Amino acid sequence: MTSLDFDIHTTTERVQGGAFDYASRVGLWAVVVVAALIFPLDDPHVARVALFTHLMSMAVGFGAVVMVDVYGLMWLVGHKTLADVVEMATTAHIVIASAVGGLLASGIALRPNLGSPMGQFKMVLVLVLMLNGAAAQRMLHRMKRSLPPDTRGANIPWSDFQRVIRAAVISQSSWWGAIAIGFITSVNRHT
Repeated sequence: MTSLDFDIHTTTERVQGGAFDYASRVGLWAVVVVAALIFPLDDPHVARVALFTHLMSMAVGFGAVVMVDVYGLMWLVGHKTLADVVEMATTAHIVIASAVGGLLASGIALRPNLGSPMGQFKMVLVLVLMLNGAAAQRMLHRMKRSLPPDTRGANIPWSDFQRVIRAAVISQSSWWGAIAIGFITSVNRHT
């Protein structure tokens, strides 16, 4: 096998793996949306457990996302190395994925109003944060392969710098937007 054959094979695996990452997230999201429409769970005990699970998952997941973004910012300004960010983000990914799973599962039992524009927009934001998380993880691993582990702020290629900033802005916007809509919806239900 020549170097070119290896590069083509490796690139093909990455593209197929990326497509699977995104398709699996879209599929999971679609299952949750359909389940929320089909399974009306009206038991108050289930609702309480779901609300607790939802709030805890949000706190844990969003907290981990904030830490990853803070590490990324510290890397961009030169206070952390790429290796530091990759190590932290890899660990945080497990926490974030588990928390998003908790949010999705508990969200079904919270009877979201998917007929309202706000409910629909929240679900779009959830999909965006799931897809952005996959893209950000892939971007970070791509940088790990192409940049030295001790790379800091001033040594980051401009295109990578822009990608990191874009991923962080999309992440924060989608999380804050979904949280705000959830809060507004909850307040409106109880007034």
